Amino acid sequence: MPYLILTLCAVVCTFFIARFFAVRTRLAEKAIDEVIGHRLKASPLIGELERLKEETGVMRNLLIDMIENEVSVPPTNIAATDAERARAIIVARHRRREIVGEAIYVVRQAKEARSLNSETKVSG
Repeated sequence: MPYLILTLCAVVCTFFIARFFAVRTRLAEKAIDEVIGHRLKASPLIGELERLKEETGVMRNLLIDMIENEVSVPPTNIAATDAERARAIIVARHRRREIVGEAIYVVRQAKEARSLNSETKVSG
């Protein structure tokens, strides 16, 4: 019986010690993550990454708009009058021009932002 009690005490102590070290490890990892987060916030690369994510999202949305626009034109095998089909084609062309104009604007903005960013890196 004393061996059983001694074994149970050893198991309970081992459990609490392991839990203590696990908590210490989690706290240390949390502190390390906070330090890394503070350092990354000060990094100019994070701003550049956010800008690139935004540009990528905008271009992705434009590509989705282009695909939806091309799908919106009814095929010739669907029962639609010639006037409806012609109107749909005209609307699709007009929307395609708008989307291409938006894409050109976004690309120019990105190019200007990159040139300004590279000028500040050279002068800084």
